[in-house]
Amino acid sequence: MRENTFIEQNKEKWQDFEQLLKEKQRNPDKLSESFVEITDDLSYARTFYPNRSVRLYLNGIAQQIFRDVYKNKRVRWQKLLDFWTTDLPATMYMIRKDLLVAFLIFFGALLIGIFSTVQDPDFVNVILGESYVQMTEENIANGDPMAVYKGSDEISMFFRITFNNLRVAFMSFVMGALFCIGSIFVSIYNGIMVGSFQYFFYEKDVLIDSMFAIWLHGTLEISSIVIATAAGITMGKGLLFPGTLSRLESFQISARRGMKVMVGLVPVIILAGFIESFLTRYTDMPLIIRGILILVSFLFMVGYFVIYPYILVKTKKITLPVQKLPETSEDSEFELFQIRTLGNILTESMMIHRRHFVPIFNLCVVMLFPLAIMMYLLVFKDISNFDFPRDLEYKMEKYYLLIVTGNYIQSIPFMIAHTLIWTLGITFPYYFFSETVTQESRKIEWSVKGFGNFLLKNGYKSFLAVLLVKVIIFSSPYMIFVALLVTPLLLFWLFTWTTQTNNPFKAFGKALKLFFFQPIDSFMMMAITLLVGSVYYVLINSPLSGFFIGVLEMHFLEGETFALKIVQVFYFASLITGMFLIVPLFIYSIGMQYFSVMERAENTTLKQRIEAIKVEE
Repeated sequence: MRENTFIEQNKEKWQDFEQLLKEKQRNPDKLSESFVEITDDLSYARTFYPNRSVRLYLNGIAQQIFRDVYKNKRVRWQKLLDFWTTDLPATMYMIRKDLLVAFLIFFGALLIGIFSTVQDPDFVNVILGESYVQMTEENIANGDPMAVYKGSDEISMFFRITFNNLRVAFMSFVMGALFCIGSIFVSIYNGIMVGSFQYFFYEKDVLIDSMFAIWLHGTLEISSIVIATAAGITMGKGLLFPGTLSRLESFQISARRGMKVMVGLVPVIILAGFIESFLTRYTDMPLIIRGILILVSFLFMVGYFVIYPYILVKTKKITLPVQKLPETSEDSEFELFQIRTLGNILTESMMIHRRHFVPIFNLCVVMLFPLAIMMYLLVFKDISNFDFPRDLEYKMEKYYLLIVTGNYIQSIPFMIAHTLIWTLGITFPYYFFSETVTQESRKIEWSVKGFGNFLLKNGYKSFLAVLLVKVIIFSSPYMIFVALLVTPLLLFWLFTWTTQTNNPFKAFGKALKLFFFQPIDSFMMMAITLLVGSVYYVLINSPLSGFFIGVLEMHFLEGETFALKIVQVFYFASLITGMFLIVPLFIYSIGMQYFSVMERAENTTLKQRIEAIKVEE
């Protein structure tokens, strides 16, 4: 039976039942009878219309009566609980062989690091850097080998360390897209570094002190990096061994599986950063306490990520999930108000991004690139001793947060330019959504005039959202983590303000209601899109980038100071502009999530269709 026919045959019954739910005094017999009929219709809709709004509409009615009858049995956050108790363990079991390979690679590299340091004591200088080794030697001579963990206050250290650990873990995963080779390379480098580092302390007769300090947080941190490497290998295998699927389809499935693992690792890495910042610095803590904490961390990582999945599968308490590709294509009919899974949202967002990449690229080049050059001239002229490109890897990384946050009070024009860039950067994708609300096709045509009118009419809304984020991060650039938690809510606010009402206060109230209707999915979507966007971050930090610039200097620009500065300016501007080629993917995905939640909460489309459908003669 066609969905329209099914709705037409039953809409009067459903409307009567909705009216019954609004009554204060309900007839128990009629309520029970109607509930049975609704559940029968719901069962039919689940079978024949699993991804359509009618299923959610009926499910909402059934849930309402169920809550009224069984109020004491209401379950909250079940989806989040299922992720940690079944979904993630099942995924870990599926990648168990990749995890074993990742562990063996890391452990082998650790032994290589130890052996290399034994053969050549200067090897540790190559791996860790001469300045770091010299600082550690001075700390050992002063009787405090772990003084490096006491050099800054806990809060700033926590944000800095956590950011770096997340960067390393994401790099271990994302580099798996290079047919597993990238993840393996990162794992080997980290393993050699750990082995060399530990043998260095052994030579200085402070191995015990170092182990009880480093592994207090390192148990969680290093284990997470090994698991991230396994996730990267899983993703790379999708490209190497597609089986009966196309290589792109296989990669989509394996990448989604790996991203689920990475989402699960985020809180573990944050906890490791907390321990390193707040606990590791107390080197006078009794060894027995530190030993217990290390043992508990080890048992947790092995127990949850290795043993627990094995037990669940072998006792048949969970079944392994079957990964399916979302049933959507670029030529399929596009409905904005539609219930979507996270996989559907990510896939459709990528399709939208691919379709509109060229016009967004043109807008970025015309509008953002000149502003980025202005930003460089306003800031980097004040930074002394910046030797490009030799200092690129070390000093440019210090300014990534500056690029993202714009916190540079020494130059008000810079902060203005930065605010304009972010305002334009997030207004581009909003133009697509505002047009899509009133159109049925995915094939929305961009126009300079249309975007210009939209920018004049709605640009101030993006500007206010950017200012709110800047207020949050003004005290410290590391408050960007707090801003990220608020960002999905602000985006919901902008979508409501742009597409539903012109009253910002009413828009915020509705956005707040929609956001907390399903907040976990919004945060999950944000984490996934940030993970996808980290590919860009990894590429610009990869040795290939520095190698390319080094070759350019060696063969074409040697001794040409002015030409080198021109390259430096364009590199910086390209860095800024390229970032805003990734931002639309984030906006699209949160936008899809917004409209999916709206349909899930309000059943707007279904109610309109019920009212519009007429009986066919």
